[in-house]
Amino acid sequence: MKPYVSWVCSACLLLPLMAQAEVYTSIQELTAVFSLERRVVAALTNYLGDMETRLARIRKYLQEYEQVSAEGVATDEGIMERLAGNPVHAFHLMKRLTVDWRHIEDQAKKDYWINVVEAMSGGVGGRGGLSVRLPAEEDLHGAAQALVRLHDVYNLNMTQLVRGNVWGVQSYAELTAQDCLYMGKHSFNMGMYPRAIQWFEEAYTLAGLEGNATVTQDQVNMFLNTAIKAYDESTLTRPELGHSVPMSLQKENETKVVKYRLGNDLTPQEDAQNFQALCRGEKLLSNRYLASLTCFYDHRGHPYFFLMPIKVERHYLQPELVTFHDVISDFEINHIKGIAKPMLARAMVQGHQGKGNTVSSTRTSKVGWLDDSFDLIIQRVNKRVEMITGLSTNVAAEDAEMMQVSNYGIGGHYNPHHDYLLVDKTEDELRFNIHPRELVMGDRIATFMFYLSDVTRGGATAFPRLGTAVWPSKGSAAFWHNLKRSGEGDVSTLHGACPVVHGSKWVSNKWIRERGQFLRRGCSLRPED
Repeated sequence: MKPYVSWVCSACLLLPLMAQAEVYTSIQELTAVFSLERRVVAALTNYLGDMETRLARIRKYLQEYEQVSAEGVATDEGIMERLAGNPVHAFHLMKRLTVDWRHIEDQAKKDYWINVVEAMSGGVGGRGGLSVRLPAEEDLHGAAQALVRLHDVYNLNMTQLVRGNVWGVQSYAELTAQDCLYMGKHSFNMGMYPRAIQWFEEAYTLAGLEGNATVTQDQVNMFLNTAIKAYDESTLTRPELGHSVPMSLQKENETKVVKYRLGNDLTPQEDAQNFQALCRGEKLLSNRYLASLTCFYDHRGHPYFFLMPIKVERHYLQPELVTFHDVISDFEINHIKGIAKPMLARAMVQGHQGKGNTVSSTRTSKVGWLDDSFDLIIQRVNKRVEMITGLSTNVAAEDAEMMQVSNYGIGGHYNPHHDYLLVDKTEDELRFNIHPRELVMGDRIATFMFYLSDVTRGGATAFPRLGTAVWPSKGSAAFWHNLKRSGEGDVSTLHGACPVVHGSKWVSNKWIRERGQFLRRGCSLRPED
């Protein structure tokens, strides 16, 4: 391999790191961009028609001239003399250079492209008060990483995926060899060498079927060899990576049944393994334990629900993890989403050692915060949360946070995390990095999460240490306590949002703080409770 070819191969693998992209992180943004593209396509269609009309007139002019010049004498001087001596030819000459040429000149002067520009700019910050953010290069990288993530988490069939079948949903959205090469580069950069090999192998196959139209097999082969070498080296330095080979890369007689372990002493690799299995819908709890879980009606100890009890589905016993069904109406959902849409901004996570908030690739969504004072319906929904949980949700008294509304984008996800903010911090971190107001409010004692939409594929909330998951169901809400009664963090509540494969996922979180729960959730005589 020539030195410059090797350098180009290595440089291409080092794709730019994802910055603060804005479009791919929210289906709401993507929907607006698709609408904008529809308007642009309509303008381009008109532009194409105008251009074809203009070209047809020019072609007609050229054809008429060719018909005239094709007659008679071979020398230029002879042709010109013969044409000038023919009164009909002379008339046509005058007509071509007056009428016909004027039409061609007028069409050439007219700027048909301006209509396309207006269609594009009409969605970007202007006409009708619209404001559509156009995708940037970071969005392209984000969309590629989303596809890589979906392929990895859900172990999607590569051949079906590139041919438009994504987890059983068929479409015309197919991938080329060049696309697969691009995905392989992203997999490589993320250290997912087995997945990168899969993408490069598929790119090699497609390049052959395409006749090397988008990329050549020789080009793909360079990347494939680089990925294989990197994988071999990684398994020598880190033997545990040898067990992370995708099932599709293993020989049939070498396929092993994965045994999942639950509990609070899991390694990060086991947490990730359990999380992905739950996202795929695999069952981790025993049949005996599942038989102890029930669905029932409950008045939650509140008179309001005596005649209209809540539908409760229990997912885990201790710590208690439940879903409350039909606790928010379609009207309330649409109202809340309508208020939140203009406020959506890129979701952030708590910074290192609790220092502020930062954008992270571990969470791809957009969020908006709604105060009780915004609207009577928001007040009513927050009050309902208080009646169901028995915990104070008074935002003004700092007993709870404002309602957070989230919309997940392409492959939208949130890596496994804990909702509590303070109990895992050191004394110095609490003193120097955490705002005093946070300390006054106390930690997040509980999470109440509304599902504001159904999701066609994916999007579950998975608890890898409990071995269970809650699947989105419009109008329902998941609920769990993040802290034990002793005030310690419950590490078993580690949870994450599974990537969205198909559909749009909307959720609304209500985080309840410790401050107002002193007389509502007392301490237990047992430290482990």
